[in-house]
Amino acid sequence: MKIHILSQWKGIFFIIVCMSLMFGGAAFGAGFALIEQGVSGLGNAYAGGAAGADDASTIFFNPAGMTRLQGHQIILASHLIMPYANFENKGSTHVTGAPLRGDDDGNAADARVIPNLYYSRKVSDRFSVGIGINAPFGLATVYSKDWVGRYHAVKSDLTSININPSLAYKVTDQLSIGAGFSAQYVKAELSSAVDFGTIGASFGIPGLIPQHNDGLFDLEGDSWG
Repeated sequence: MKIHILSQWKGIFFIIVCMSLMFGGAAFGAGFALIEQGVSGLGNAYAGGAAGADDASTIFFNPAGMTRLQGHQIILASHLIMPYANFENKGSTHVTGAPLRGDDDGNAADARVIPNLYYSRKVSDRFSVGIGINAPFGLATVYSKDWVGRYHAVKSDLTSININPSLAYKVTDQLSIGAGFSAQYVKAELSSAVDFGTIGASFGIPGLIPQHNDGLFDLEGDSWG
């Protein structure tokens, strides 16, 4: 997309565009939370996972449970998650009052393979250690750049890798305590369309028409924590 702006409007237009990109919607991490962190819990939908301690995946749910495990345990699993998200437009309108252009775009959810790995070792009758590598947050929604909700979101993609060394100590036959440290890498990409046509038309800039001169705002970031 190429937009030509009259020189006397360039400064004001640039400021308005920058201000519009500063006001984004809130992102709620729970919407991308993944409970699929082991195989043994699938049968009961992961209910009571913190109390079960059936295998080394207890490192994720409750590291104190490692004191119930004997010897060495290695658990390697992979989950194929295929969500479905269907959007139906029922008369959404533009700020000008005109109907929003674009289609519903079908299923926007993106299938992903979610792996996890756990290792536990009983060092003594009372002391156990272990490490877990998993993805506690993830998945994505991907829409076309011209769908009806493009000004809210086009692509929302979150990927995480969590490395979690843990230890557990059996205080008594009825009480065990556990603790762990998480080193977590997260990468996110959020994009949405920007209605330069409406912004420009509000200043009377020739050639700019609402919903016809879209740009794309793409935000990417990653970090260890």
